Amino acid sequence: MKKRFKIVLGVSSVLLMFLAIIIGGNLFIEHKIKTSLEESLKKATFNYKDLNASMLSRSVSLNKAVYRDEEVIITAREVRIEGVDILEYLSNKNVEVTSLEIIKPEVTIFTDAISGKEEDSLEEGRSVKQQLLIKSLKIVDGSFKMTKENSLKEQFFSRIPSLEMSGVSVDRKSLKTGLPFDYESLQLVSDSLFFNLNEEHDLFVEKIEMQGDSLNFGKLRIKPLYSKQEFQQQIPYEKDRFNLILNEFTFHSFNWNLKNDSLSFLSDKLVIEDSDIKIYRDKRIEDDTRRKPMYSKMIRELPFKLKLDTVKVRNLNVGYEELVKAKRGAGKVSFKNLDASIYNITNMGMDANDFPETVIDVKTQFMGEANLTVNWNFDISSAVDAFAISGQLDNISSEGINKFLQPALNVKAQGGIKNMRFNFVGDNKSATGDMKLIYNDFKVEVLREDGKEKNKLLSALANLIVNNKATSAEKEQRDIKTQRDQTRSFWNYLWKNIRNGALKSFI
Repeated sequence: MKKRFKIVLGVSSVLLMFLAIIIGGNLFIEHKIKTSLEESLKKATFNYKDLNASMLSRSVSLNKAVYRDEEVIITAREVRIEGVDILEYLSNKNVEVTSLEIIKPEVTIFTDAISGKEEDSLEEGRSVKQQLLIKSLKIVDGSFKMTKENSLKEQFFSRIPSLEMSGVSVDRKSLKTGLPFDYESLQLVSDSLFFNLNEEHDLFVEKIEMQGDSLNFGKLRIKPLYSKQEFQQQIPYEKDRFNLILNEFTFHSFNWNLKNDSLSFLSDKLVIEDSDIKIYRDKRIEDDTRRKPMYSKMIRELPFKLKLDTVKVRNLNVGYEELVKAKRGAGKVSFKNLDASIYNITNMGMDANDFPETVIDVKTQFMGEANLTVNWNFDISSAVDAFAISGQLDNISSEGINKFLQPALNVKAQGGIKNMRFNFVGDNKSATGDMKLIYNDFKVEVLREDGKEKNKLLSALANLIVNNKATSAEKEQRDIKTQRDQTRSFWNYLWKNIRNGALKSFI
């Protein structure tokens, strides 16, 4: 009996000692974590409802955590950490965990506070001595927004139902780069995204999904904040009012990185499908006299590195409206069922001898009735923005032409264009080229200010100089010369080239 009692007493003593070690260990770990948090977050406020640590399961959990400093507020309903390497932390101050799960985090960044922060304080935040390794990171039902502290409207907002990363690590090397951590893989699902593009437009995305090396945007929209009439009251000079919908927008073999504050985006293929773009411009507003860069220069001087090997555009509809006189209404230009293949959009490696030329091939229906093909190429690395563009337009009626001519230029055409071919080469200052045109009994009517009644005298004078002998033969105009207006876009430049060629054919 005494022997059994001794055994029971011995076992009980061991269990009590073991329990005391566990409890003491848990209390010690909790104390170390609390002390570490207090030391690491001296310049911020960090609160939580409960902190629980278990030495046996090597786990830590926080409930209702709130982090706040001048620039950011982060809240989370629960933070769960599993598989903590306690010995590594106690001996080397490094944190290694098997998994980190954050339930319902909400991150708010105040952009006005960040913009006013000094560079020295930013560098101080990168002097962390500990290393962090998280084998599996999971975020559930999170949200992220950027705003000004006293603003009711966000500049950026995204809801993130799911985000999973593996092999997340933070060390001195990663902290020296623009992105303060490295990772092996990332999977992301966002069911809403909002971004304030400028004072006149907002951007919305219904769904974003990133899995492996594929990044998909579902129903990307750019919406104007004002009606056409209100829009002109908000702008100091001529601006385009955009209304855009991209139903599918997918990057294949997508990769991005941020090193030494240099952001790079790379993709083998971008596919844009079933999209619609509506552009409206009111010409009654004061001209924007700033210089307009060519597209090659825009890409060359992007604030980030870009490499898109192939871009495929399928079933795009583009509508452009231009209002010159309110009484006449807006002139309209449309491109239906546009398909395009674009190759080599990049501003990387521009010093290379074999730097690739950007090539754009387009097929579409102009004004909903005429087949139009365009081949356009330019050299992004060219300091003079060299380009070449050619195209062919088949069979457009006077009705199609007049949708733009009558409201915009107060001119009404009779007879249609059977065929037009053009070929121009140039740079950011001037262009030359040739053009072939066949038209049918082409006549013009110059209208009065109301856009309806014919001005008989001016119409007669105009038709005296129209060369109707070209109605049954192809007439070619060579050595067409055009000087670029640096305050106008590339499309105005192209229009001037085509207009100059048409005038030489008509006169």
